[in-house]
Amino acid sequence: MKDPLIEYERLQEKLRKANKGIYKCKITEDNYTIETAIEQSSTKHHYLPKYYVDGFLASDGLLDIYDKERDKIKRERKGSKGVFFEHYRNSTDFGFDKPISLFEEAYSAIDNLIPAAIKLLRSESASISNEIFVELMAHIDVFIIDLFWRNINTDSLFDEMYEKSKMTVTLSDLKVLTDAETESLKKIPGFKQLARLQIFRSAIQQALSKDPNGITNGNLISFPLDQICIGDMPFLFPLKVKNHTALIHLPVIVPISKSKFYLRNVERTKPYDFTDTCMFNALVIEQSSKLICCANPIVLKGAVAYYHYAKENNCFDYYRNRLFFDSSDTTQ
Repeated sequence: MKDPLIEYERLQEKLRKANKGIYKCKITEDNYTIETAIEQSSTKHHYLPKYYVDGFLASDGLLDIYDKERDKIKRERKGSKGVFFEHYRNSTDFGFDKPISLFEEAYSAIDNLIPAAIKLLRSESASISNEIFVELMAHIDVFIIDLFWRNINTDSLFDEMYEKSKMTVTLSDLKVLTDAETESLKKIPGFKQLARLQIFRSAIQQALSKDPNGITNGNLISFPLDQICIGDMPFLFPLKVKNHTALIHLPVIVPISKSKFYLRNVERTKPYDFTDTCMFNALVIEQSSKLICCANPIVLKGAVAYYHYAKENNCFDYYRNRLFFDSSDTTQ
């Protein structure tokens, strides 16, 4: 293993500290009171962080929005604070009839560490050396894990994993709960959220154990126009993701901003053009469940049209293959 990359080594240490702190939230502090916790709790929890959405805003700081559930482009445009959130998503009620945003702290810890890397990748003027770019690629692996496991579109995947899981719960007095006691515990909302944090935590730990020097196949693609949409499931894999290993090893296309893609392990060598971003936008609509946003209203309308065409003509697999692989098949 080569010498650790300096900035990524610092990120690793910060993330390890954040990981250790996930289960040592304010509830363990000596001066903790339920009244204080309720008073300090937030209510609006973003499953796509605002710092990420900011890279897709129009020059006036707003977004055009397509409501997929209603199949309609909204008249009202909004900024990053007004999209991709759910009230009380990372809160739980511990029996006091008022939710406490205890689990929001874990995601906030990551939000304080990743933005600098995203901003550097978005920069138009900065000259990024090969060594720094490798560090940035390692940061993006953590970023992908964060966005995946806090996302509304992975709720059903987690629910399936949770229902099928066989857990061993050991109490502070080293007593191991029986299967029946564990199944009863699994029905408590707060325990379920804790289990999701454990998955998130394990995925982060797996990413941190990976040698960043081994990440070699990354690329940054810039486009001349604001032509990339952001959906509530923003990045694209060639296959369905079912585990942590896939998150950090599968090829992926990550929209970094309204005019930039980050590619990891993507085989395609041909240049990307406007048609490719139209296909990408259609696929983002297809895999998202609620909102798709864009800085450019014309691009958003075109994306919706591409999505409907692909849905009617069964083109999604073709779109996906074209984005990830070199292919001579242009029949669609």
